[in-house]
Amino acid sequence: MALQKIFMTNMKKYRKQAGLTQEKLAEACNTDPCYIRQIETGRRCPSFEYVERIANALGIAPHRLFYDEIDAENDEFINLFMEQKQKIKTMLVENISRICLMLDEQQ
Repeated sequence: MALQKIFMTNMKKYRKQAGLTQEKLAEACNTDPCYIRQIETGRRCPSFEYVERIANALGIAPHRLFYDEIDAENDEFINLFMEQKQKIKTMLVENISRICLMLDEQQ
């Protein structure tokens, strides 16, 4: 999917998830509702400044506007994997510490 199409789709999706109309999003971005409509329909491309304004108004990181669904799912999987990896590391350290204590007690 083309980057502009991904951006348009995500902007609209996150706007709706936030419960914002185009008018309310425009107000939060200090711009005209017409500009928001033009971005969502692909007639205009926002500057990086406006990408940041839009993301802030939607309460998301700016890069989320450029992820397609597969990327977003992969991110969630990677975050979950990293959390589990950290839990396993913590458990291993705790178990190694217990084993070392037990060995020290036996000596």
